[in-house]
Amino acid sequence: MKTTKILSFLCLSLAFWSCSDDEAVIELTQPQFTVTAPEGESGLFTFENTTPNKGEFYNFWEFEVGGPKVIDQDGPVTYEYSSSGDKTVTLTMVSSLTNMKTSQNITVTLPPPADIRYLINPENLLGNGYFGEGEGNDFTNWSKNNGADRMTEERNDPLVGSRAIKVNNEVDGNEWETQLVSDAFPTVDGEKYTASVWIKGSAVSIRFSTNPGVGGDQYAGSYTPTADWTQYTWTFTANSATTLLALDMGKTKGTFIIDAVEVVAGETALPLPSNDSALLNGDLENGEGDDFANWNQNNGTDRMTQETVDVLSGSRALKVNNGVDGNEWETQFVSDAFDVEDGASYTASVWIKGDPVEIRFSTNPGLGGEQYAGNYTATADWTKYSWEFNANSASMTLALDMGKTKGTFLIDAIKVVKN
Repeated sequence: MKTTKILSFLCLSLAFWSCSDDEAVIELTQPQFTVTAPEGESGLFTFENTTPNKGEFYNFWEFEVGGPKVIDQDGPVTYEYSSSGDKTVTLTMVSSLTNMKTSQNITVTLPPPADIRYLINPENLLGNGYFGEGEGNDFTNWSKNNGADRMTEERNDPLVGSRAIKVNNEVDGNEWETQLVSDAFPTVDGEKYTASVWIKGSAVSIRFSTNPGVGGDQYAGSYTPTADWTQYTWTFTANSATTLLALDMGKTKGTFIIDAVEVVAGETALPLPSNDSALLNGDLENGEGDDFANWNQNNGTDRMTQETVDVLSGSRALKVNNGVDGNEWETQFVSDAFDVEDGASYTASVWIKGDPVEIRFSTNPGLGGEQYAGNYTATADWTKYSWEFNANSASMTLALDMGKTKGTFLIDAIKVVKN
């Protein structure tokens, strides 16, 4: 009888303990956590589980959908993302009988890759006139002669590409106290050139100058920026075989941004880089692999491939490899039809570099009313070749006939513009 009473007491105690344990499990509450985003463009985020009694349960993180499960720890947890975009972060808490989870959406913004590509004006004589090359506050092909600490990279509001230069003058001063100077570029003594720059920001005073500290200096300005991106230009006559271009920006207190600094031969500045052509996909950016949207490889398909390293502008070009001499049409790259005004004058242009092959333009191959121009001989440097023609129908196609000569070469920036 005594033994029976003891066993009964143990069973009641065990049942009571089991009920108490179940009640503790039921007390699992909705997980809570904080997110600390990084400053600037970075993938390093900090998360912290702030759920009461979190130590009583098994907890784990999923920092993106399909990502690994990471066990929670005391205090903050850091995680570095390797790609930009919207991410879903989930914290899961588990008891012996159930689990609960909470998710939050975050946006990750990583800095662009160092070799990011963008459209340029190939006619620009300045190296790195769009400031994409260089790291941090350094800009390849440019020197900060004075006021270096006033000039920093600007990634939030560039005009072309991934970055511009932000200038902050804290006080009024002399023009030359904030001075950005290009590397030397080739000029012809006595010939005219046009310099241009795009600026936005405070109403400061900025001028161009040439050859600072070298001799034969020339000056132009002063230009006053506005709150909107505006182009300022200056035509000058070269007085040496090479020239330096300077932006003298230290005269006025204020903060502003500069981008797209260009020098071209002649008296007319260039518009912003763009594909302003009647052709579709003349910059060859659209398409996948060795296919180029809006272009047909009528002949010699296996000779034409994409080139992603040695490009003139943007992220890819066309590479052609003729294994033997032949007929022009045996390697033929033909545009989709584009609208023209019958009888109007147009200029077709293309940039080429490579072996000294012969290339020609033609129109409407196989359609009738064909016209031909060339032959142009490629060189080892990117060179522009142009042909003026009169439209003879309401729509036309443009062909590059490239099969005449054995060799390897590159094609980029094909345009047709009405004169």
